[in-house]
Amino acid sequence: MAWAGGAGGGVAARRAVGRVGLCLAAPLVGVQALVFAVMAAAGWIGPGAALGGFVALAAATAAVLHPLARNLQALDRWLAGRGTRDAPEPPTLAPGPAGHALRALAGGVHDLVRSRGEAIDRLTAETGRMLDTLPDPLLMLARDRRVVRLNRAARGLFDEGAIGRDLSRVLRDPALDGAVDRVLAGDAGSSVEVVLRTGRVERAFAVDVAPLPVGGNGDPVAMATFHDITAIRRTERMRVDFVANASHEIRSPLATLIGCIETLRGPARGDDEATERFLGMMDDQGRRMERLVGDLLSLSRIELKEHAQPTGEVDVAGVLERLRTSLRFDADERDMTVELGVEPGLVPARGDEDEVEQAVYNLLSNAIKYGCRGTAVRVSAGSGDRPPDHPRVVRGPLVWVSVTDRGEGIAAHHIPRLTERFYRVDTARSRELGGTGLGLAIVKHVVNRHRGELHIDSRAGEGSTFTIWLPAAER
Repeated sequence: MAWAGGAGGGVAARRAVGRVGLCLAAPLVGVQALVFAVMAAAGWIGPGAALGGFVALAAATAAVLHPLARNLQALDRWLAGRGTRDAPEPPTLAPGPAGHALRALAGGVHDLVRSRGEAIDRLTAETGRMLDTLPDPLLMLARDRRVVRLNRAARGLFDEGAIGRDLSRVLRDPALDGAVDRVLAGDAGSSVEVVLRTGRVERAFAVDVAPLPVGGNGDPVAMATFHDITAIRRTERMRVDFVANASHEIRSPLATLIGCIETLRGPARGDDEATERFLGMMDDQGRRMERLVGDLLSLSRIELKEHAQPTGEVDVAGVLERLRTSLRFDADERDMTVELGVEPGLVPARGDEDEVEQAVYNLLSNAIKYGCRGTAVRVSAGSGDRPPDHPRVVRGPLVWVSVTDRGEGIAAHHIPRLTERFYRVDTARSRELGGTGLGLAIVKHVVNRHRGELHIDSRAGEGSTFTIWLPAAER
């Protein structure tokens, strides 16, 4: 970055040098011309003698002042280079009139400019450190809308290549563009809401755009501060979803419970056989609501943290072994087996182990529920550079986990909607098997939070394969 004010200071100093030269030369020449003119007018000497004397004296004066003129020219050239941080040392001046004073002056100017540049460097560094400590992303813009500075939080949100680019090429949002244009036109500032997408995760920000009190050519004149309101918007959306969907899902088991209670209090009072049957129905519906509330809470926790990518390590092989053990009894009830195949020396995945385990549990549990009785469920894990036959979204090395069942399969038109809340291919069968309609929605949000991918491959009558791709832990 060029030294602010250096060019202006150099021009002023050069003008001062020019004035010094004029102040030295003009009075001497003027006095000499006046003396010879007076002598010629008084008749003391003839006009020719006056002219000759003036020329001789002027030549002598020039010889005396020549070293001073060379020194002034050297100072002029040196001051012309003072506009940059890497300006040269003061020049070596020729001996002559006022040479010592000029050398002292040049040394003083050099020390002053250097100390001023160092002070600006310190101030710039301290300002940068202060901005980097701010938790909110911050962009500084020049008068032509170019991004001239990012703090640390903004560098994590935007690419470092954003510096020097127009704001509309860094973040395309008409509302933000309009707010910036109004501030550059003299408005006091405004606030807008924007949505940024990182992979498959959306983040909402309230952006405050305000003018800066200083700013020259290329210096920042406006500042945009991003306040993350993702959690607030997710909470609002979850409340709406709960009223629209969860209340409908809870209404059915509640109605069944109320009906059972009314029957036990009325027609079935004292009937032991009916009491046992209705108590069993009440137990089933109560557990159904318990599963539904548990899945809703899990989904809410994951969604609230979805914008923050986890940084821990997940031992995928250990997770799969634990799940095979915990679900063995469910598989035995349906005469099914769980086959496990893990690539030797599989590297850990980057993420939250509890959430990854929950996602794989949902996939494996679904495979056991919806697979054909007496078949095998295949669970595999390995590593790779990219998902095969799919657009690449995740960057860097990957770890994948796939769960394959031998069930009835899923029709192609259902697959795009499988991860929606409460979406079921077969509603009656899902409820009969204890499904809440939230299992795959939880898987999707876990994968999104880990900046991974979920791929579904299914053919009617052949079964289904669900594959999770996660970033590998850095080594």
